Amino acid sequence: MLPEKFINMPKTVEPSFQQVSHNKSCFHAKIDTGKKLSNAWHYHPEIELILIKGSRGTRIVGNSVELFDNHDLVLIGENTPHAFLHDEECRQYSSRERHAMIIQFNENFLGHDFLKLPALTEVREVLIKSRQGLSITEWGKQEVIPLFEKVFRSSAFDGIILLLEILKKISSAASHRVLVSNKINHRLNSILDYTCQNYDEHISIGDVARVANLSRESFCRYFKAQINKTYIEFLSEYRINRACEMIRNGQKSIKEIGFSCGFDSLSNFYYQFKKIIKVSPLEYSRMHIYSAKNQKKT
Repeated sequence: MLPEKFINMPKTVEPSFQQVSHNKSCFHAKIDTGKKLSNAWHYHPEIELILIKGSRGTRIVGNSVELFDNHDLVLIGENTPHAFLHDEECRQYSSRERHAMIIQFNENFLGHDFLKLPALTEVREVLIKSRQGLSITEWGKQEVIPLFEKVFRSSAFDGIILLLEILKKISSAASHRVLVSNKINHRLNSILDYTCQNYDEHISIGDVARVANLSRESFCRYFKAQINKTYIEFLSEYRINRACEMIRNGQKSIKEIGFSCGFDSLSNFYYQFKKIIKVSPLEYSRMHIYSAKNQKKT
């Protein structure tokens, strides 16, 4: 039986919004070692494919709490709260054999219409299903892990092809098991879908409560119980994450970005941006430009 502090964690600790670092690629691949292995209970709009090497501990995804060991492989969907609590000895004594390999990408990493192609129906469906958290089976690992490791040795173009192949293999029913039941997440998924599609418009609590088929009061209680944040807090964080993406793309002015992300005033946009990202939109833009210039020099 798991320690009570692990079982109770999702209910008692508020998941934090995590800003995922990006480069100019369609996906971000990284390797965490040592003390970076364990992370706080958090969520983000990016999808994550995570492979654990040489470590063990407790994995929490939504309301699923399980022990994990070497070669644990999971696909965690957008905005799904999760945490990996590696055993103390695994964090304190780092080695080349003990690490987490992570690939992060947005659902529309190849454009808003790419996954709508009929040939990619299975990939699109597995990304939607990943919001429930998917643990890759032993059979699936045999197919996926060699491709996963190859991504880290490949060019950006080849990495995209490999990532699509990985998602195609995971989509097989024999390759994965769901960590969080459909019954629990069906309503939440409809709320997240509505938010993703309408974040750039005015959204009232009444609007989203109707999507969830709940009264305003019941919806507020339900959402807070699922995410441990109010819907307004979640919506602001989601909009700011989209704003960060637009700033990095550099195709619009900061004023245009604020209104494009659903904020009703520029002052509110600046306030929420600094509250969540800790710097102003202008400072964030300058930091990104400076970082991009340094990458070109190297």
